[in-house]
Amino acid sequence: MNAVRDIEACAEWLLASGVAEPGRLGIMGSSYGGFMTTAGITEYPDLFAAAATIAGMVNFETFFAHTEPWMAAVSRIEYGDPDTDADLLRRLSPIHKMDRVRAATLVIHGANDTNVPVVEAEQVVETLRSRGVPVEYLLFPDEGHGLTRTANILAATSAIVGWFRRHLLGAG
Repeated sequence: MNAVRDIEACAEWLLASGVAEPGRLGIMGSSYGGFMTTAGITEYPDLFAAAATIAGMVNFETFFAHTEPWMAAVSRIEYGDPDTDADLLRRLSPIHKMDRVRAATLVIHGANDTNVPVVEAEQVVETLRSRGVPVEYLLFPDEGHGLTRTANILAATSAIVGWFRRHLLGAG
């Protein structure tokens, strides 16, 4: 949870120093950074106006159920064991706090991701859509965990820039 608190400290510093303006702060990350992005918009919904999450996990229960065995083994050490730390993993899972999210959220994922299966992205999109929170979903059918194809990298980068321009600057 200290890493999640660091998000708030960084955001507050950006605002206090004048680098960022209230209502115009965005957050983004990929993989673990995608998890932290979703944690940021659920734990600190008043800080962020927009988010972009790429290949991030949001629900440790579904993550452990669908990821590769080697990734599950590594993740048990890093996050906790789903058999013995179920309560902790539930508290750490942003999916259970999505009712707090107000930030417009761009979700990007590779359809062939076996590290962080696409079910993680789908949960975010479905939940935010059901709540009327602005959300856009870019699913790349020819990618896995992370983007490697030049055309997809360019498409995702363009989408991210456009997303933040629209939702942080009000620019079309």
